[in-house]
Amino acid sequence: MKTVKTGAVISAAGHHIDAPFQPLLPIGKTTIIRRIIIMLKQADIDPIIVITGQQAEEVEKHISRMRVICLRNEDYLTTQMYDSLCMGLNYIEDLCDRVLFLPVKYPMFLGDTIEKLLGSQKKAACPVYQNRRGHPVILSKDLIPLLLRYSGNQGLRGALRQEEINAQLEEIPVEDQGIILAIEEDRDCILNYDRSRKIPVHSVAQLYIEGDDIFFGPGIAQFLTLVDHTGSMQTACRQMHMSYSKGWHIVKDAEKHLGFPLLSTKSGGSDGGSSVLTPKSRDYLKRYLAMEQEVQQAAKALFQKYFADLP
Repeated sequence: MKTVKTGAVISAAGHHIDAPFQPLLPIGKTTIIRRIIIMLKQADIDPIIVITGQQAEEVEKHISRMRVICLRNEDYLTTQMYDSLCMGLNYIEDLCDRVLFLPVKYPMFLGDTIEKLLGSQKKAACPVYQNRRGHPVILSKDLIPLLLRYSGNQGLRGALRQEEINAQLEEIPVEDQGIILAIEEDRDCILNYDRSRKIPVHSVAQLYIEGDDIFFGPGIAQFLTLVDHTGSMQTACRQMHMSYSKGWHIVKDAEKHLGFPLLSTKSGGSDGGSSVLTPKSRDYLKRYLAMEQEVQQAAKALFQKYFADLP
């Protein structure tokens, strides 16, 4: 049976310039944007697309090692949150079978809610708390074109209430008030809520491959994934907040150990030309990511074995 791949889109562009900028606000011992990404990663959601805009450089640097893909909405001042979500949905459409999406202002959903959404057999599903729909919403890739074609003035709410989508949308009751707590309206409530429901303690496993020394690991895997998605070494370096020369160095070092080229590049253009993964590179990255996923799953099982009885 084919494994269903689920990605996510987070709108974090900060469209309301007169309101507090939400993604970097502290919550518990982390920030709002990092909390959302951590909760999604615990549920094995991949890829995760983050739409930035206001303070884009700062946000992208803040999450640069979390293995997400950042897209910039340069027009965030003149567009709406729904426009940012559509940018992400348009990008992710061919990268997964279904997608979770939410505005960054709803950071307090629980892992159990994600699991229930992932268990839905419908084309679309949203969590419901005390008869109120909340976030995130999950949608089959088949329905993404319907969202992208919506031209009404009610944003995401209106897009989801289109007859063709609403008829296939499952409302999933949850005991999770976090799905309706918005940071600007419920700040005090969220702070109190966070004290009682912190991010669960969990294992984090990383895979490194070594010859004479380590030459392949999470860093270069993220770099190659970004190059594959964007077609640009320069963009990948910018998203990972490292210099172009360092990007070349980690690629050349891995090529020396592997014995084959990882990238095929073409110089020129305003963005510094283009880069694509070679067939051997794409195959190697695919194997690495598959093994990494199995390592992480094994680590979760071992964590439960050795630490399940601890707080």
